[in-house]
Amino acid sequence: MSEYEPKLVCFSCKFSWGYLVDKDALSSKIDNWVPLICTGKIDAAHMLEAFKAGADGILILGCPEGDCHYQDGNYEAKKRVYLVRRLLETLGIEKERIRKFVGNKEYCKESNPCWDEHRRLLND
Repeated sequence: MSEYEPKLVCFSCKFSWGYLVDKDALSSKIDNWVPLICTGKIDAAHMLEAFKAGADGILILGCPEGDCHYQDGNYEAKKRVYLVRRLLETLGIEKERIRKFVGNKEYCKESNPCWDEHRRLLND
């Protein structure tokens, strides 16, 4: 029997992660990658639809707080993630299934630590 591989969906900001990592490398490591103009544009419905479509977890890659190209998109994304995590808890689903990471050059030099961490949490 093969080892279970969780289905992960990744939403990422083009202005932070799009500039920090090679798009081809990122898309080759992430099967369900959804690039966004800004993580502030992600709606709770998008996250819930990903779970409805069978995702085991969601990873949101955005700008550092206070450094959004669109001024407050990262704060909007943070609020939506918080609300969806609370909703998941009320449904009996682990809130850790949604993770939000901020991009910076030092962090992206590592080999996708956030992706590996998220996958590990889902396999536990």
